[in-house]
Amino acid sequence: MILYFGDPRGALALLDRGAPLCGVVHGRRGGPRWQALVPRLRGVPRWTLPDLDDPAILESFRALRPTLVVSAFYPRRILAPVLAIAPGLNVHPSDLPRWRGPDPTHWTIRAGDPTTAICVHLLTEEIDAGDVLLREEHAVGPRETAGHLAERLEARGAELIADVAVRWLAGDRPAPQPQSGEITWAPQVKASELELDWTRPAADIDRLVRAAAPDPGAFTGIGDELLVVLQGRPAEAGKFASLPPSTPYVRGGQVFIRCADEAFELQRVRLGRRLLTGSGLAELLT
Repeated sequence: MILYFGDPRGALALLDRGAPLCGVVHGRRGGPRWQALVPRLRGVPRWTLPDLDDPAILESFRALRPTLVVSAFYPRRILAPVLAIAPGLNVHPSDLPRWRGPDPTHWTIRAGDPTTAICVHLLTEEIDAGDVLLREEHAVGPRETAGHLAERLEARGAELIADVAVRWLAGDRPAPQPQSGEITWAPQVKASELELDWTRPAADIDRLVRAAAPDPGAFTGIGDELLVVLQGRPAEAGKFASLPPSTPYVRGGQVFIRCADEAFELQRVRLGRRLLTGSGLAELLT
């Protein structure tokens, strides 16, 4: 019997494989395939972000007699008292131990990593530190955003952890492999920390824009207004190379901002409450 923590897709993947769920702990209301999941949980006890230190909650979990805890993108740490009830599995969208923590796809894009992985690992008290049971490598697209990368890794990750959990229940447990290599951390990034520094090279600007997309978006100031950059690309500065960094200019009906080396073309932005294409912004500036 599985006590499940996390998003709907993982629970659905388990149910589709015939895995018995004795309880479900939601990390939020909603999420991909929420409406498909809820009707299939009739009679299954459910909680949403309960206090895992609460003795009454822990007693409710114990009463379910789970043989396995499964976590798929649950937003909080699963504490030691829960792990004392049954062994646990987790799925993480990074090549552990690289980018342990809550926001791995942001940092994968921001660092310019060409590949990443999905790791199913044992749950431990230490964040994302358990031995790896399954690792599947994935290429990172050259223009991929963190939002798109997270979406596809989480969808695939739900399937992979369900496969491992079903094997575990059948007694076919994959051999655990200790994590090896340098540990790097992927902390949650506040929106206020996503200001663009135009004294950086255009490639760095591009990675930060894609790492912050689609939400909340990297930002800068233009005149007296806040400009959120949702999409863009590095570009040659050409005859505008003499401009100092952070200077915007219009060329060919598009807006560019001078960087440390070349320039960055603004393709989609939010100015105040207005969503604009690069050409729409150019019309406002000329």
